[in-house]
Amino acid sequence: MKSITIAAVAAGLMFTAGAAWAQGPPAALKPAHVAGPGLNVTDLEGQKAWYMAKLGMSVTNTLQRSGKPYEYIMGFGDGPGAAIIALLQSPQRPPGPNAFSRVILAVPDAKALAEWLKTQGVESREVIPNAAYFIRDPEGNPIELYTPAKP
Repeated sequence: MKSITIAAVAAGLMFTAGAAWAQGPPAALKPAHVAGPGLNVTDLEGQKAWYMAKLGMSVTNTLQRSGKPYEYIMGFGDGPGAAIIALLQSPQRPPGPNAFSRVILAVPDAKALAEWLKTQGVESREVIPNAAYFIRDPEGNPIELYTPAKP
């Protein structure tokens, strides 16, 4: 009987903890949205130049150590709360892409942008015709150009 009581109490505690977990943080602490990924890069200046030239991003913030940039916050100038990509200098990072799936960019016309990027020397792979195309930055990080279907 004692083990049944202990099991029932444990189950009740797990249910209570699960319910609290499902609710998430208090409203005043809940994240508003995903701001964007952070990419550890080996060539900080080269990556910054590529994101500016190929995707039209601009530097919205520069973090420095000893007077030298070590991280650029890149965006599209959409104002406070807009999506960003953080490029962080990381010389110890192994070569190749970062260890996450991809960065997804919402674009007005994925196919047209993929075609334009091809004229700039950036190869793409069609994933969903007219809606999703994959490209890679110079360090191999995958980027999806995505145009949602119109209702």
